[in-house]
Amino acid sequence: MFRKPLMRAVGSYLIQEDKLQQCEAIFMLSGNPEARAAEVAKLLKSAYAPKVVCTGANIPDLFLAFDMNITEAELSARKLVDEGIRKNQIEIVPAGTSTREESGVVLEYCRLMGLKKVMVVSDRFHTNRIDYAFRSDFENAGIELVLRGAPAIAYSENMWWANEHGLLMVNNEYVKLFYYFLKY
Repeated sequence: MFRKPLMRAVGSYLIQEDKLQQCEAIFMLSGNPEARAAEVAKLLKSAYAPKVVCTGANIPDLFLAFDMNITEAELSARKLVDEGIRKNQIEIVPAGTSTREESGVVLEYCRLMGLKKVMVVSDRFHTNRIDYAFRSDFENAGIELVLRGAPAIAYSENMWWANEHGLLMVNNEYVKLFYYFLKY
């Protein structure tokens, strides 16, 4: 009787989204380009921002196996084009190999470009850790941060425990949150 509400609460804790607002740019963090690109495309087409900046220096292992040196930032940009976003709306910043590193990359970009209000898009279950990694540094820099989570494609956030992808995502996020709590 209590299992489903308890499991939903475990998943819901990981979701930290802000109210959608107009921003100067959207930052699409590396990883899971299919779900994130679909959400970013929807936001761009709804005019929440004029452009997107794709981050991520990692090259997925499968690509390395085929000697394809395509960074996650480049992969994200390609997926955005597939979603109907014009190339002149996409900027690629192939830097950052973790959420914490990407926080620094995005913050430095905002400072260089004079941005004061930006949106960061990742997976919904990733948003709590993004909030932890980004929020205070951005507030200290006078930059307003709007967090947006892309809905999962491989599983339902409301029934994450019923799918291996959901189980792995929630497990990994709690492990990473604990690690960030200890390290930062």
